[in-house]
Amino acid sequence: MKRVLILLLVAVMVIGLVACGPPQEKTDETDAPAADTPDDAEKEPDQTTEEEPADVEEEPPAEGKKVFRYALNADPESFDPCLVHGIPSATICYHIYGSLYLDDVGDIRPALAESHELADDQVTYTFKLRDDILWNDGEPITAQDFEYGIKRFVDPETASPMGYFANIIKNGAKVNQGELPLEELGVKALDEKTLEIVLERPAGYFLGMLSKSFFAPQRQDVVEEFGKDYCATPDKQVYSGAFVVTSFGEGKMTLTKNPNYFEADKINLDEVEILTVAESNTQLSMFENGELDMVVLNTDMAPQYEGQSLSYFDGANDFGGPNLRNKYLANKDLRLALNYAINREEYIMLAHNGLYTPNLRYVLPQVSGVEKSYGEEYPLEGFPLKGDVDKAKEHLDKALAELGITDPAEIELKMVTTDAETAKKEAEILQSQWKTNLGITVNINLVPYATKNSMLEPGRDDFDIIMSGWVPDYSDPYAYLELFESDNAYNYVNYNSEEFDKYMEASKNTTGKERMDNLFNAEKTLLADGAVIPQQLRQIHYLVADGVTGLEGYFVGFNFSYLYLDKNAE
Repeated sequence: MKRVLILLLVAVMVIGLVACGPPQEKTDETDAPAADTPDDAEKEPDQTTEEEPADVEEEPPAEGKKVFRYALNADPESFDPCLVHGIPSATICYHIYGSLYLDDVGDIRPALAESHELADDQVTYTFKLRDDILWNDGEPITAQDFEYGIKRFVDPETASPMGYFANIIKNGAKVNQGELPLEELGVKALDEKTLEIVLERPAGYFLGMLSKSFFAPQRQDVVEEFGKDYCATPDKQVYSGAFVVTSFGEGKMTLTKNPNYFEADKINLDEVEILTVAESNTQLSMFENGELDMVVLNTDMAPQYEGQSLSYFDGANDFGGPNLRNKYLANKDLRLALNYAINREEYIMLAHNGLYTPNLRYVLPQVSGVEKSYGEEYPLEGFPLKGDVDKAKEHLDKALAELGITDPAEIELKMVTTDAETAKKEAEILQSQWKTNLGITVNINLVPYATKNSMLEPGRDDFDIIMSGWVPDYSDPYAYLELFESDNAYNYVNYNSEEFDKYMEASKNTTGKERMDNLFNAEKTLLADGAVIPQQLRQIHYLVADGVTGLEGYFVGFNFSYLYLDKNAE
């Protein structure tokens, strides 16, 4: 099939980070938690599959079907709506679970709910469900299903890796930590068609959070019937979204159009096939052979298509996380020395052929500010593009004096990153710059993506610096900054700052420009403390086949939407 090569920059799954967390791994290149944004569009999380689906015999689709095919670098870690935490998996869940409101690539509009009312207190939301909304098995979707689903997500027994995401709901944090019973959570079905959600504080971005699977309805009878095997196979779940999972295993997941979806008449695709192909070169070959309709390019491949590419930020802000439990990294001057010693311009050229954007701050500038983007309203250069070796050495000298050390070679740190080729390259560049500019020894420890993500929790001592990232779950600076509040369950760098917490708390009790000022002050405090080591903002390129229209990349909570994608029938 003749193919038109269209390069776009996408946000890839964690398959990362949860949104929802960490970002997906970089495709032979990309990393971050969905929100962590893992390492290889380029990295997709949980890279456990080595076989290439090209070896799997596939039956040709029935004549006339519209089937969209793409590949991931690793199997999705889960499609349990409460347990997903990587961006690639979050992307799948976006398409198989319906939501009260849909974030349609920035357009927030009613979905399974037909409307909502916000009380004068600005925290009480009352949602009215549509009539005749059904599960894929024909059972009606009720407000009780939403109440049960959200409570299951927050229930500490579920042990959702993204449980903190419910902190915005009244008593969410205390319920998730087991300090209050589930009945105290601010979610209640008033009748079969009416759901009430009460928040801890006003949050203008709340409706945008509702596309996450954590807020999707779940059927109590199905969860209880299958117990720990819930979602283990496609038949052990029911679906409320545009597609249902009909097969999963042996390097392939198949989604089939859900005829009961409330907007089924607007869904053009009959099926989506998601293959697991570990190598990006193999994915590109499959695309050229007509076996895939879209392929993500790593930054080694992308230069071949210069002039044909479109680009956008996928939301992933890759950074190094210094573990403040480490006796050396507990010293602020040493952390600042590490930051100033990095020539980020050189780093981007060597690691990504200059195709990513060096990040000189922490928060993605493209998220919403008060009236414009956050970056437009609050420009910031936390660290110089080319670094500042003299300033780095000043901070190093202060650190050595405070630590009682005369030779920087005495400082030895362990840096953990994934075993993806791109992650290794990134780590080696930083290792070299730190050795050359500071004389510090940094040893690289390569681990599987899933292993790295398992370390992303407070109180760990198995890393000194961990390479990670984040994709936001809603378009607001708070989505990035909340990770570093002292009591956040995802604060794996063990950062504890009264000043930072003060600004974050103030942002919860203010609105408009005053609120955004507090968030900006929090970001500046984080950088002044050297609590993160910013690297890059990802721009992910992909090719899409001739005849495919409507594929949209996005930087909030998922990589791309194929809800309304269309293509030629086969």
